[in-house]
Amino acid sequence: MGLFNLFKPARTVLVVDVVSLNEATGQKGKIPPRNQLQMLRRLARFAQREKLEVIAVLTGTPLNKAPAGKKFEEITVLYSKSPEDHAKFLAKTAQSKGAGAVLITSNAATEKVAGNGVKKMRISTFRKAFDTGSDEGGNGGNDRSEGGNNRSRGNRPPRRRQQKPRNKDNDNNKKNEPKADRKPKENNSEADAINELIDLVD
Repeated sequence: MGLFNLFKPARTVLVVDVVSLNEATGQKGKIPPRNQLQMLRRLARFAQREKLEVIAVLTGTPLNKAPAGKKFEEITVLYSKSPEDHAKFLAKTAQSKGAGAVLITSNAATEKVAGNGVKKMRISTFRKAFDTGSDEGGNGGNDRSEGGNNRSRGNRPPRRRQQKPRNKDNDNNKKNEPKADRKPKENNSEADAINELIDLVD
């Protein structure tokens, strides 16, 4: 919250260049609607947390779930007609909001068009406040899941160790059994040979 106290007591309106924000987070080119909506939701949570008015500016065809000029959760969503018109549209939007507007972009052309009359903030600076708290929960969940996996893996080796000695004993018993069976067979064959000799003598 301290980052935006610089602009108070005037009513602060953040005009966020979502195209620049997407690029800063590694999303370039045509971004799927689902990803765009996820970014808008993050901005809405940020607006609630910081108690600020946020206008998110995208480009191209408006999303069905976030119509142009309407509220999406806690933020207003606007669209420039094309990437070529995006810089001018952003600048005009920021200028229309008066002294309380803060243009957030990493586009140098947009900053030039907006002029010195509009307060500006780079996306890299904005992300210091924007990313705070959004990733902590995810990391905590990963740590727990990893801990759970380690526990389950720790239970497996004792079971395997218990099974191996049993198998060896079984194998030894099996090896001993055929030897015991062979002796009677050999004895039987010798007895038969003796009996045949006796028959021949008789």
